[in-house]
Amino acid sequence: MILEHVSSPADIRELDIPHLRMLAAECRQVILDTCSINGGHLASNLGAVELTIALHMTLDTPTDQLVWDVGHQGYTHKLLTGRYKSFSTLRQCGGISGFVNPNESPYDTFLAGHASTSLSIAAGLLAARYLDGGNQRVVAVIGDGALSGGMALEALNNLGRAHGQCLVIVNDNAMSISRSVGGMAWALNRLRTRAWYLRVRESPLVGRGLRWLRTLLKRLYLPTIFFEELGFRYFGVVDGHDIGKLMEAINMVKDIQQPVVLQVATIKGKGYDLAERQPAHFHGVAPFLIENGLSKEEKSMPTYSDVFGETLIRLAETDQRIVAITAAMMDGTGLAEFARRFPDRCYDVGIAEQHAVGMAASLASRGYKPYVAVYSTFLQRAYDQIVNDVGIGNLPVRFAVDRAGLVSDDGPTHQGVFDVGFLKSVPGMTVCSPGDHRDFLRMLELSVAATGPFAIRYPKDVAYDLSEEIGERPPMIAGTGALVAEGSDVAIVSLGPVLRSALEARKILAGDGVQACVVDLRFAQPLDTGLLTRLAGTCQAVLVAEETTRSTGVYDAVVEVLVHAGMNIAYIGRCGVPDVFPVQDKRAHLLSSHQLDAQGLAGAARALLAGAERR
Repeated sequence: MILEHVSSPADIRELDIPHLRMLAAECRQVILDTCSINGGHLASNLGAVELTIALHMTLDTPTDQLVWDVGHQGYTHKLLTGRYKSFSTLRQCGGISGFVNPNESPYDTFLAGHASTSLSIAAGLLAARYLDGGNQRVVAVIGDGALSGGMALEALNNLGRAHGQCLVIVNDNAMSISRSVGGMAWALNRLRTRAWYLRVRESPLVGRGLRWLRTLLKRLYLPTIFFEELGFRYFGVVDGHDIGKLMEAINMVKDIQQPVVLQVATIKGKGYDLAERQPAHFHGVAPFLIENGLSKEEKSMPTYSDVFGETLIRLAETDQRIVAITAAMMDGTGLAEFARRFPDRCYDVGIAEQHAVGMAASLASRGYKPYVAVYSTFLQRAYDQIVNDVGIGNLPVRFAVDRAGLVSDDGPTHQGVFDVGFLKSVPGMTVCSPGDHRDFLRMLELSVAATGPFAIRYPKDVAYDLSEEIGERPPMIAGTGALVAEGSDVAIVSLGPVLRSALEARKILAGDGVQACVVDLRFAQPLDTGLLTRLAGTCQAVLVAEETTRSTGVYDAVVEVLVHAGMNIAYIGRCGVPDVFPVQDKRAHLLSSHQLDAQGLAGAARALLAGAERR
C-alpha cells in the first residue's frame, strides 16, 4: 500500500501517473472506510482526492501556502501530510480534526470550519508575503457553492488587484451542501457544459486576428468576463479527476505573476456510487453501512430538525403567509419536504446567511411570516442583519436556530454555544429554548403570532417527550417559565433540553433525601422574573443549567434577579460551558464534561447545598 509509506508530500513526488492513480484509489477507500465508522464529511472529500494529490505534487508545501475553504475537502490532504496512521481517530475525542487546523500540522495553513473564508485568508497571506519580502506561492481552494458567500465576493473584489502570484482554484462540483443555487452557480455550470468555448478562445485564429470574436465569446460566458474584469486571468475547465491534466494545468498557472482563477470540474461523492447519486445526503454522515449506505444508528424517535420541518408544513397549510428561508441547508434543517410542498414559499439562498436574514426582514415588512432556518454556528455570520435589518425595525422574523448548544464531533467551529448571548442582546428579541418535543411544538405555534423578532434554539438531538414526567403544563406565553417539580432544598433552573437531565438529577437527589425543585426557564428573553423571585424565597440554593458559555448565557441575568430578591449570591451556582471553545467529542460526553448530565447536575447541587449549610 502506497499510503503506508507516505509521511509527507515529498514521498509522493517521484511517483508516476499510474502510481498516483493507485494512491488516489487508496485515499478514497480509507476515507470511505473511516467515515463509515466515525461519520464525517464524505461526499465532498471523495470529490477532491485527485485535486489534492495534484496540488501537493506541483506545490512546495508547506513553504507554499495552501488554503482550504471550509476544510471539509481536507481529508486527502491530511492523509498526505503525515496523518495516515492517526486517521482512524478522525473527529474523535483527542483525535484529529475533521477540518484543517494549524495546531495539528504545519501543512494546515489556516483554521477552516466555515465556508467562503479562504479568499480573505489568501489576501492576508499575500499582504504578509509582500511585507516580509517572501516569494512563496499562495493557493486558495474554494468550492463553487462557497462563491455565493458575501465574504468570498468581497475578497475577489480585493484579490483581483493584488500584486504578484495568487492562484484561486474553484472546485466546481455544482454543490455546496445541497445543490448550488443562484447566478454564479448557473454561470459556472455553463462553462462546465460548454468546454468548446475554451478551445475556441485559445485557438491561434482567435488569438491572432479575430479579437472581436474573442470579446463576443467572453461576453457570452459570464464567469470568464466576471473574473477577468475583476483582474484575474481565467483558465479552465479542467477535469478534476484526471491527475495528469490537473498537474499540467497547475504547473502552467502556478507562477503567473498576477491573480489567476483555475476552474476544476469534480464530482461530489466520486468513487462511491451511492454518494454520487445522493451527494447532499452523503455530505455529512453518521456511521453507516458501505454496502447500502444505511445508518448504523437506529433512529427510533424524531429529531428536533424533523419536528421543525413537519410542524412548519402543518402551520403553513393554514397560514399562506408563512415562508421559509435557509442557507444551503435544506436537508439539514428539515426543510426538504416543506420545499417540495410549497416550492414558491421556500428559498435556499446558498451560503449567504447575511442575505437570508436581510431578505427575511424585507418579507416581514410586507406582512409575511418568514422562518429563517440556520445552524447556530452559521447564524453568527448574520449578526449585523439581526441587529440592523430586523432588530431596529422590530420586525417579526422567526429564527429557527438548529444545532444550538453542544454539538457532536465537529469541534470548536461548529459549537452552538454563543447564540443566546448574541440574540438576547438585541432589544425586543424573544429567545426561547424548548425542554422537550411538546414544548417545541408549542413554541413554534406561538411564534406564528409574533409581532417582533422571535428565536427558537434547539439541539442536534432526539426530541424527547417528557409529558409523563412533567404532567400538566402551564400555558406557553412569551417570557414565562414553568415550575416542573416542587422542592425546597435546591432549585435546578434549566434552559432547553437539559431539562431531561434536571428531572433525572432530581430523582438521584431524592435518593439522598434532598428535595429538588425543577424549573424549566423556557425563555432566555424575556426572563420570568416573577418565578425566579419566588424561588429566592422558597429554596436554599439555585443551580442554573445551560448549554451556553458563561458570558453569553442567562446565568448573570438570573443571579441579578435572585440577589435583588434577597438571595445570597454564594447560594447560586451554575453548570454549563466556561468561556472556552468546546473541543470535539460526542454530545453525551460534552454534556457530561460540563456537568450537564444527570450525575453532574446532582453532584453540583449537593456541593452547592453543602456550601450553603456550612455558612
